[in-house]
Amino acid sequence: MALTDNNEALPRAVLPSGNGQSPERLPAGDAKKGISPASLKALARLPQIHAETSETTDLARFMRSTVGAAAALMLLGGGAVIFAGGATLQQEFAWCVLVLAGVGALLRSYIRSIAQAFDRAPLREAAKDLRAVLFYVGFAWGAGAFLLLGGNPVPITGLCFAVLPSVLMIPLLRDRAACLGFMVPVTLLTAAAIMVQPWSDAIVALAMLLVVQGSIAVGLNLPGRARSGLPAGLSLR
Repeated sequence: MALTDNNEALPRAVLPSGNGQSPERLPAGDAKKGISPASLKALARLPQIHAETSETTDLARFMRSTVGAAAALMLLGGGAVIFAGGATLQQEFAWCVLVLAGVGALLRSYIRSIAQAFDRAPLREAAKDLRAVLFYVGFAWGAGAFLLLGGNPVPITGLCFAVLPSVLMIPLLRDRAACLGFMVPVTLLTAAAIMVQPWSDAIVALAMLLVVQGSIAVGLNLPGRARSGLPAGLSLR
């Protein structure tokens, strides 16, 4: 909502002219004195109403991104099984079940969110649930470093397994907390697999993993990305 200049937006009071000429207009400052305090208070709250509307739009967009994120995880999971799978059939099946459970939880959260009214209070609760689900999905995906990749994968394959979904979640989700919640368990479990398995060139692979994922995390935490908290409900009352 764009606001015009105050001098243009405020009506000018009209006084009749005593000599029969055109009516005279009072300056905008004098006309402003005639506006009731309630109207001035409502005008002062317009920026907060705009911020609340923007937050509601961001939350609704975040909830809509669930479908795209679920589809991307399924495609990446299928590609990982085909091109990076190096474990037994039972281990690969167990990992697929973990990831599919997370995908199902994402879709369930989306279905529940669209059944609610587009008010910030229920959308905030739905967003919290979705972030918790993405945290689990991060653990499920990261478990693939043990269950899917096998004992000694090619280092670049293991790095792509951890980095690609982390990078892809950023434009899909557009939510800092959700992206970090997914990326942290993926990074920790992959790093643990590098050291425990161990991988060939484990030190180099671990350093590359931490540098890339750390750079992504720093980029997500740059100033100006967070929105200040707002009270629930409409401000104009």
